[in-house]
Amino acid sequence: MNNFLLSLPSIAHLFIGFYFVFFGFWNVYHWRPLMNAMLGDKITSPMLFLSVGILWQTVFGFMIIFGIFVEISALLLIPYVIIAILIRHPFWKFHGENRGLHFTIFLTHLLITISALLLLCSYPTNLNSIT
Repeated sequence: MNNFLLSLPSIAHLFIGFYFVFFGFWNVYHWRPLMNAMLGDKITSPMLFLSVGILWQTVFGFMIIFGIFVEISALLLIPYVIIAILIRHPFWKFHGENRGLHFTIFLTHLLITISALLLLCSYPTNLNSIT
């Protein structure tokens, strides 16, 4: 049981970091549709914004996976998540069923992702102290 408890931080780092790395590559693959959506939403400097966003989430995702400055990486990903969600799922701009769908996606991404990142910041890195 101790070995399992000791491996939990590494498993959390892997899963949470992989989430950001995966979607960084996903966004590169879907560059053109994302760029068109950002142009349609009249986002200022969409090329720069999308490039920095992809780099941001990929680099800090890898840092979390490999345990490099995990707390700082997690904290720096929180503003990224908030900005990305506000841009991609502005539920207040929609009506009817689309508003409900975007609100659900907005709330789910916001609460689960930020909770996971905050958990990385607060989870003890040395579990020997709790056993």
